Amino acid sequence: MKKLFEVPYNFDEKLIKYYKKHADRINFLYLPPYKDDSINTRSTIQTKVKGHCYMPQSREEYERHLSLICHADLRFVVLWQDRNSIITSDQLDYYTQLGASGFIIANDVNSKIVKDYNPSLLVICSLVQRLQKNIRKRDFSNYDYIILYYTFNRSIDAIKELSALKDKIVLMPNTLCSIECPSVHHWFPSKDKPFDFQNDCWLRLDTLDKCGLIFPEHLVLFNQHVGGYKLQGREYPTEAIKYLCHFYFKEEYYSDFVSPFLREDMAENLKNKIHNRTPEEYYNTYTDTIIDYL
Repeated sequence: MKKLFEVPYNFDEKLIKYYKKHADRINFLYLPPYKDDSINTRSTIQTKVKGHCYMPQSREEYERHLSLICHADLRFVVLWQDRNSIITSDQLDYYTQLGASGFIIANDVNSKIVKDYNPSLLVICSLVQRLQKNIRKRDFSNYDYIILYYTFNRSIDAIKELSALKDKIVLMPNTLCSIECPSVHHWFPSKDKPFDFQNDCWLRLDTLDKCGLIFPEHLVLFNQHVGGYKLQGREYPTEAIKYLCHFYFKEEYYSDFVSPFLREDMAENLKNKIHNRTPEEYYNTYTDTIIDYL
């Protein structure tokens, strides 16, 4: 059975029209809070240029986009990704009054606050929590969904070990990040530790075997073990997001699927790595390591 997707919104109204046409494949849209309310994992690359990680420049503009989403009968959730920020009742009032169906949350304190505020709101455990270790011992009762870290994209048999959480589990299949990416200072760079692409981005030709990508046609291997998927890419232009949605929604094979996102030599190398093994072998490369963590 095919699963639903959490999909990015890049503040391009054309994307709302596309999503409305494909609403049967969508669980909800996700988007950042207004720029003055909280930081998010794309704050440092947000721009004033539409189509390039655009952030609305006024609350009025921001609220208009949320209204358009609601009028299209689509749900949206708000990214609350600052692990050191406690969400307030005023902030919950503001976003729920604008139609938010829930929040993607970076810590357990906020998950409880949201559920205490309104149990019907969706609470999603953010990728920034880096769920890998001691998952079976953790209390996820305040979460409707939990986004597993990239490592699980290459550890399908480890996911099967989490069958009690199956309906909550969400994977991010289109990540091109290394499954060992440290991520934190890429998401939240600081003056003391800025993001250095040469040293911090681990996706290189010689490390492609650690790529977390799940090809669209291989979702069938995961569907019965997860509750859904999240497509990353709210920094992408609209056509790139639609491109990803097209193939993932259909779970469709396309020989040049990764070509728009990787150099030609890297794209060819990645395809060869997968084709030289069975999909079951490829997506279990790190299972033994992850099972030891669970």
